Formats: sequence, structure tokens, C-alpha cells
Amino acid sequence: MAAALKAGFAVDSAITYGAANFDMTATEAGKPTKVSGTFDGGDISFAMDVNQLQYGAGSKKVAFTVSSPDLPFPELKLGYDDAAFNMVMPVSKSDQPADFSLLTRLVGFTISDEIWGMVDPTGALPHDPATVILDAKGKATLTADLMDAAAMETAGDASPFQLNALDINALQVSAVGAELTGMGGFTFDNTDMTTFEGIPAPTGKIDLKLTGANALLDKIVAMGLISQDDAMGYKMMVSMFANATPDKDEMTSTLEFKDKGFYANGQRLQ
Repeated sequence: MAAALKAGFAVDSAITYGAANFDMTATEAGKPTKVSGTFDGGDISFAMDVNQLQYGAGSKKVAFTVSSPDLPFPELKLGYDDAAFNMVMPVSKSDQPADFSLLTRLVGFTISDEIWGMVDPTGALPHDPATVILDAKGKATLTADLMDAAAMETAGDASPFQLNALDINALQVSAVGAELTGMGGFTFDNTDMTTFEGIPAPTGKIDLKLTGANALLDKIVAMGLISQDDAMGYKMMVSMFANATPDKDEMTSTLEFKDKGFYANGQRLQ
């Protein structure tokens, strides 16, 4: 494959599909399992040439229902409004940094109350739809051809990627009444692998905001999953890294790497 890419081999494909629904039934040892679902459509893409590899997929308005005598409840339901994944990465050795990117998105994820009942039997936690989004890009130097099996075997356990830069365009995790958001960017010095014990020394910062964490923590304590002392220890630890606005149940933090040190909200921690 490495030789073919260098000789000009390339592929660029995209598939889209529309709305559909399905019903399936399988019987094993006299036990019937039924699976049904609907979706509003989606897409799949794949591209590769001597410079980079790209793969992506997405779907919208997906809902599944599963019923089986092996389940501890009549049926399992799950669904989401939107999901997507996209990755771009270099594939050939180069002395110059190359672009890469990663997108993971899951919006409006829901599961049936029967599942919630197993982890939250009293209904103490909010059962709002969950969302997870990570949108990042950067630059990396590739020290070996990924499609060259001999070169990869020679590299052994050493990573062929040297990370040069990373930008977090969007970070969002929203579930059970709490939400974490953030964005930032870093560059990395691959000649300094000692300041931060084996990783290239970073320079840059990320801004984070966490809302609803204290209310969620109080609910977890009330459920008996952790003790009040453990909760207080968590709050004390977080106070080292974050500025709190108690009346809004909101915490913000700027984590920064500069001058070979690590800072939280301007205070040097390392």
C-alpha cells in the first residue's frame, strides 16, 4: 500500500442514505428477541492518498427498541438526535508537520427509564438527554509511513507521531444535570521530554466551565454512592483549580502551560 500511494493511488468516496425503519426477530433456544428501529438518514465518507487518510460517518434521529426474555425488563429503548465521527490524519513520513483533526459528536442521547431504574431507583438524578462533543485539530510530524508494514515493525513500540500543535475548538459534556464546556490550544516542544515526564513540553491554555456539579454531587451523596466526607474532599480539590460562583453552581478555570510550568487561574502548581 505504501508503494501504491507513492505511485499515485488515491480513493475519495462519499455515501449518503435516507430515512428507514426496520424490524428483526431472532429465536434461540425457543426464546424470541425482537429489535426495531428508525433513523432519518446519514452519511459515510472515506478518502486516502499519499498525504492523508480521512474517515467519517454520521446519522440523525436514531431510535432502537430491543425486547428479549433475557432482559431484566420488558424492553430496552435508546436513541439520539445526531451522531457524527470524522478523522483526518497523515499517513506518510515527512519532515514537516501535517494537519490532523478529530470530531466526535453525540447529541440528545436517551435511554429508557428501565435502565435508569437500575442505577437510580429513586429517580434522584435528572434524566435529561446527554450530549458529548469533541472537536479538535492540530499538527503532527509522522516519523514513519503508516502503510509500510516493515517501517512500522522497525519502529516497534515507539509512536510514529510527534505532536506539534493541538487546538480544541469545542468540548462539551452534558449529562445528569451537569455540563462541562471548554476550548483552547497548545503547541508542543518535542525536544523537551523531561519537564512533564515523557510528554513533549506544552505551551498554551484551555478555558473550562463546569455548571451543576455541586447539585449533582449532593444528589450522589443522598443516593449513598459516596460519603459526605468524600464530597467535601472533592470540593476542596476542585477549589485549587477553579473559581466558583456558588449562586449559579458554576466553576470556571483557565489551565495554562507556560515557561515550563503549569498554572491554574494564574497560580503556579508545577
